[in-house]
This record gives sequence, structure tokens and C-alpha cells, in this order.
Amino acid sequence: MTTARLRALALPARARPGAADPRLEAPRANDPVVVAEVVTELLPSVRGWLHRLLGPRADLDDAAQDALTEIARALPRYEGRASLKTLAHRITLRVAYRYFGRRRPEETSLSLVAPPPDEIDPESRAMGREALARLHRCLERLPKRRRAAFVLCCIEGMTPAEAARLEGTSAVAMRSRLMHARAEVVRRLSADPYVCALLGRSS
Repeated sequence: MTTARLRALALPARARPGAADPRLEAPRANDPVVVAEVVTELLPSVRGWLHRLLGPRADLDDAAQDALTEIARALPRYEGRASLKTLAHRITLRVAYRYFGRRRPEETSLSLVAPPPDEIDPESRAMGREALARLHRCLERLPKRRRAAFVLCCIEGMTPAEAARLEGTSAVAMRSRLMHARAEVVRRLSADPYVCALLGRSS
């Protein structure tokens, strides 16, 4: 399977934050209808971020629910200093850190991997899922901050500076975490073409 086809099986990279949402005045006023609407719209992004951070696991929906609950609580206090998407991403990352340390449920079905594009044939689809599972098993062995750095930069496509702003740390610290994470992933999975494609995209 070609590198391009393997890369196509990865979950989509993050969307760039858009312009300010005109509804943000309502969440500040604690309008439950608008809060529910905004949280519902954020669900696909939140679940995608958590999938990339946590991997395919049976409690992924629990993590998504925790993140959405915290986002809903934060919305009435939102002051617009960062985009709504950035606020949600930061909260989701904090929730992911809590789940990093939890024992994985026994069920780790690969069906939790988001369906790839229809044009990818079944054999390639299966190979891509197996590659994603190998990558996430490797990431589980990394320290939490290095794991997050790898996901944010190598999978979501952020620069170290962008990831550092999201984490609330320095770009130097983020580059150090990323360097160590990449070295460990290369050591364990250097022969895997899917991982090589990700590392090449983030270099």
C-alpha cells in the first residue's frame, strides 16, 4: 500500500479556527439553548481530537461526554480571548490527560476508528486500521506530555508553537517533548510506512 493511501486513512487534521461566532454573547448570558447548540456542533471535533489523543478505546464516548460537559460549563464565562474552537480544544486536551492514566477497558474495538473515504478498498482499510492500532499502542507507552506533543504536531499537524499555546507552555518545551516522542516512536515503529508518513509530514 502506498504512503499516500496510508496517509489518507489517518483522521483528518484539525480545522483552522474560524471567525468569532456571533452567538457568543448568548453563552456569556448563560442561554441554555445556545449553549446546547454550540456544544452539539462541537461534538464531532471533540470526539475527533480525543480519538487521536486516546486511540480506539471503549470509553472514548465517556471521555467525549466529560469534555462536552466541561465545555458547556465554561461557555457562560467565555470572553472571546481565543477562538471558541481553541477553548474547546484546550478543555478536551485536559480531559484526555485524565484518561491517559486510566486502565483501558477490555474492549478496544477497531470499529471506533472513523470510517475512511469510500474510495479506499477493503484491504487498504484493514491495513490502515491495524497501523493506527500499532501506533496508538506505541503512544500509550510514552509519558503523557510527550504523547500529547506527538499527537498535536505529528497527527493534528500543529507547529510546536501552536501546540505550545494550546498546552500553555513554551515552544522550546514543546519542541523538546516532540523530539523525545518522535525518537521513541521511530525506535519502535521505524519499519511501519504509516508512521513514517506521519513523521515525514511533521518534520
